[in-house]
Amino acid sequence: MKANRFTLLVAVIAAVCVTATTSHAQVKVTTSGGDVATISQKNVVDHMIVGDSLEVEAAQLAMTRTQNAAVKDFANMLITDHKSHLDNLRKLAGKSDIGREANSADQGAVAAAAALAQLQSMSADSGFDKAFVTSQIENHQREIAALKTLRSAAKDDDLQKDIDATLPVLDRHLARAQAVAAQLGTPANSAAPAAAAAKPPTDANAANPAAAPKADKAPNAANSPTAKPLTDSTAAKKPAADSAAAKKTPPAPAKPPTI
Repeated sequence: MKANRFTLLVAVIAAVCVTATTSHAQVKVTTSGGDVATISQKNVVDHMIVGDSLEVEAAQLAMTRTQNAAVKDFANMLITDHKSHLDNLRKLAGKSDIGREANSADQGAVAAAAALAQLQSMSADSGFDKAFVTSQIENHQREIAALKTLRSAAKDDDLQKDIDATLPVLDRHLARAQAVAAQLGTPANSAAPAAAAAKPPTDANAANPAAAPKADKAPNAANSPTAKPLTDSTAAKKPAADSAAAKKTPPAPAKPPTI
């Protein structure tokens, strides 16, 4: 009888320990500002809800501004998918073992909110279409990278499944945005430098933290803002005497502007 009671007690203690570990699931990430922050699965839910809400608002704005059929179809796709995802996220936030809580260290929505504010100030023309599609490329590149990092904070099975199902959708959105950008004459990689400026959070628990910033580089190194410009090889071969002579010759006085 005592043995049975002991076995039951061990089982209860084990169950309590598992529940505590699951409800306090956290991951340490390095933010765009270089700070290390602790993110819980409640924070992940809030991160996605805010991000989806901004996406819907930007797409609804595009529906009222654009006259381009491809941009309109893309915006409609964003509204449908992100609204559907919002419905599921709100259900997850309502679960007692998941919930929702904002984290001040999570600045993932700052860049998206700034892009939305810029779009709201633009008139309805081709410039708006290009700016909208470019911002969508940047937003989806950041969010795909962020969710891959933040997933480790999700210990609830339903939240894990949601993130796993969301990533392919974001990939499709990114591919569509790049295709529309090509139709508009806006190279898809033109968004890369701006996306790099607002880095997604990186996992501070990674085995090799020094390698994390490499993931923030643009896929095409030639488009990187740090890429060295091409130099004129013939100019490099000029004899040193030429430069010396140039120093001796006084510069010609600048001509006054004509009116």
